[in-house]
Amino acid sequence: MNISGNLWIWFMGLGMLAIFSFIYKENPLYRLFEHIYVGAGAGYAIGINWGNIYDRGWVPLVEKGQYSVIIPIFLGLMLFTRFFKSVAWVSRWSMSFLVGIGTGTAIYGVVNSQLVAQVRATMINVIAKDTAGAILLPKTLNNIFLVVSVLSILLYFFFSVEQKGPVKTGATLGRWVMMVTFGVSFGNVVMGRISLLLGSLEDILGKWLGIL
Repeated sequence: MNISGNLWIWFMGLGMLAIFSFIYKENPLYRLFEHIYVGAGAGYAIGINWGNIYDRGWVPLVEKGQYSVIIPIFLGLMLFTRFFKSVAWVSRWSMSFLVGIGTGTAIYGVVNSQLVAQVRATMINVIAKDTAGAILLPKTLNNIFLVVSVLSILLYFFFSVEQKGPVKTGATLGRWVMMVTFGVSFGNVVMGRISLLLGSLEDILGKWLGIL
C-alpha cells in the first residue's frame, strides 16, 4: 500500500467519501462538500465566462482591431439594462436576438439530426452486395430488420385506420421494438453510471490509498 501524500488527492478522496455518505443518510459532512462542489462549479463558470469575454471581446477589439465585435458587445451590455426599471425595455432587443438565433439553431439541429438523418439512415439497400457482387447475408439481415422495425413503429402511431389484421400485427411488432429500444437505452444509462462509480472507486483505491 502506497498512500498518496498529495494534499489535493486527499481532499478528493475525502470529498468522494463524504458524497457517498449520502447513501446512508444526509449528514453535515455531505452538505459541506455539496456546498463546496456547487461553489467550485459556480466559480469555475465565472472564470470561463470571464475568459470568453477577454478572448472573444477584448482581444479582437483592442489587440486585433476587429471592430465588428462592437455589435455583440453592445447587445450584451444592453442585457444589463434589466436592472434599471426606467430602461429595462432595452434588454428586450438583445433577448429577442438571442431567442431568434437560438430558435433557428435548435430547429436546424433537431430537423437535421432527428428527421433528415434518420430518414437517410433508413433509406438503405435491403440487399447489400460486396465489390464482387456477392450478397452479404449478415448485413442484409441487419438492413431488413432496420427497415421492418422503422415501418412497424410508424405503423403503431398510424391512427387513420382501425388497427386490425395485418395493421394490428405490424403495430404490435412496433410496440415490442420500442420496448426493446427503451430497455437498451436504460441499460446504457445504467452502464454509464456504473462507469462513473468505477472511476471514483479507482481514484479512491488507486490514486489515494494506493491499493490498486
